[in-house]
This record gives sequence, structure tokens and C-alpha cells, in this order.
Amino acid sequence: MYRKRFFNKMLFYTFMAIIFVFGGGSSYRYIWNKTFEEIDPNAGSSMQTTTDYNHFSDSSTSPLSVSNQPVSPIDIRIHPRVLNLNTKGKMIISWIKLPEEYDPCDIAVNSLGLSVVSCPKCAIIYPTCQSPIHRQYLTVFPRQDLIDKIERMNLSLPTRLNLKIYGELNDGTPFEGIETIRIIKQKK
Repeated sequence: MYRKRFFNKMLFYTFMAIIFVFGGGSSYRYIWNKTFEEIDPNAGSSMQTTTDYNHFSDSSTSPLSVSNQPVSPIDIRIHPRVLNLNTKGKMIISWIKLPEEYDPCDIAVNSLGLSVVSCPKCAIIYPTCQSPIHRQYLTVFPRQDLIDKIERMNLSLPTRLNLKIYGELNDGTPFEGIETIRIIKQKK
């Protein structure tokens, strides 16, 4: 059991190192034909748009940034899909897919953030690692920060929670996407 867990960890960290070292160049692009359009939020896809672009911090109720440009919807995937509050994992991984006309290498590094949609006064979670990879953008967020916010919200578990990842491109074009994950708390 210990060997299998050790092997899986080593495989994961090796994979992450390969991605960060070799995956960020623009020469690794491939054509990704997918149309991005507004869809029904109940359809099960994570690509949704919201009408506001306001983000709040713990100590303020004023927006941190308000953009004059319309927000571009993005497709995101967040892992784990089911977050157990009792697990000892250290990261939340998200994959960002921008519309075809945008290049993931053009994402402004300091603009990315993760927020809980139903808690506008919760602090924003910033990524610890990020890198463009094959027409996608990989971000890693600290899991404990999200768990702390969920525990402060005092939710009845199990439940579903909408998480929003947002940011800007280097030219100032804002983007955001929403993904729903399940929150559980199983006994150890």
C-alpha cells in the first residue's frame, strides 16, 4: 500500500514537472475546434457567464476590479470534482480553456483568482503554480484555503458549490468561468 501511494505521488510530481518544463511553449499548440457560446446553466457544462465582474475581499465591500470590456466566457475543469473536507490533499487543480481567438500564453499571471460564487465577501484564493499547456492553462490553488472558507460558511453537507475562476489577458480582456463541485465530509 505504501509503495503504491509513493509510486503514485512520484508519478504525479514527475508529470507536473514535465508539464511545467516542456508544456509552456507556444510551439506545443494544437488546433482545438470548439465554439464558445452561452448555454443553459442547468445543462451541466461549466461554461457560463455572469453579469457582474466584481470581486470582493474580506475587509471591503467595494469591487477590486471593474472592467469596461465584456467578460469572455471560458471553459474550466476543477479537480477534485468531489472535495472531502477530511482529506489531506494539498491542491486544487484547474484547467482553463480560452476561446480559439485567445492564446493561453497571453494570460496575465497576476490576474488569476478563484472565488466562491455564493460567498461574495470571502477572500479570493490566488494560485500557487500556473503554466500554459497545449492551448490550456493549468493553475494550482491551495486546497486548505478553500476548505477554510467552506468551514466558515457553515454549510450543511453534502452540498454543491459553485467556484469561479477569473482573470485577464495581457491586453486587459477579462474572462471567467464557473464550475460546480460537490462538498462532503466523511468520517476518517
